[in-house]
Amino acid sequence: MRLAAVGDIHGHENLAAVAADLDRLGPVDLVLLAGDTTDRNDLKAYGAVLQTIRSRISAPIAAVFGNNEYANDHPAYVARFGAAHHVRFLQDEAERWSVGGREVRVIGSLGCLDRPTWWQRKNLPHLAEEYRHRIGVLDDLLAGDDLRILLTHYPPTYVTMGGEKEEWRPELGCKALEPILLRRRPALVIHGHIHKGIPQGELRPSLSRLDDFAETRSSVPIHNVAYPVRRAIATFDL
Repeated sequence: MRLAAVGDIHGHENLAAVAADLDRLGPVDLVLLAGDTTDRNDLKAYGAVLQTIRSRISAPIAAVFGNNEYANDHPAYVARFGAAHHVRFLQDEAERWSVGGREVRVIGSLGCLDRPTWWQRKNLPHLAEEYRHRIGVLDDLLAGDDLRILLTHYPPTYVTMGGEKEEWRPELGCKALEPILLRRRPALVIHGHIHKGIPQGELRPSLSRLDDFAETRSSVPIHNVAYPVRRAIATFDL
């Protein structure tokens, strides 16, 4: 099973480069869009990105929303593009795909921030509670021993932050999800959002608590597929 994943296309900003990447990508079985597919809630640009993908790839698309797809318009994105482009929008949901006798379950979400941004605190004060609630929702969705992929926009860990300043990291991702990832152990964790981060990292147990020694010590692979970081569409073979 070959997967393609990309985030932070930001509409027309990176569309020409993404189109060139798609032309040389080769066959894939599933496409994962990690949010910020458009820029500043531009639905027309979102459609242009999907049309660019669909003109080259017939595989199913699983997508999550980013902060550039505004929450109030999520129903409009689903209504306009879901059926027309065969996109499964995952909003704190899971979906299964079967390819060549192998099945994968994708858990998709916007994700969480440890601390809402200044703008969010001022304009959307409910988000702090929404993020806290989502941590529990994702914990439940990740349960199981099947082949699972977590797809989010906001990174559910700090390990791919790279050069991002320590004091800003709570407003860029969610360290509170790290113990859940270590316990639930998805096969892949794929996110976007971090433009100054690194393409991939490994989440390892801290071994700072007694409970850490009771859990597995192997790492969980984390992949930042934001296009400004990779300058390419990421591929994964499962």
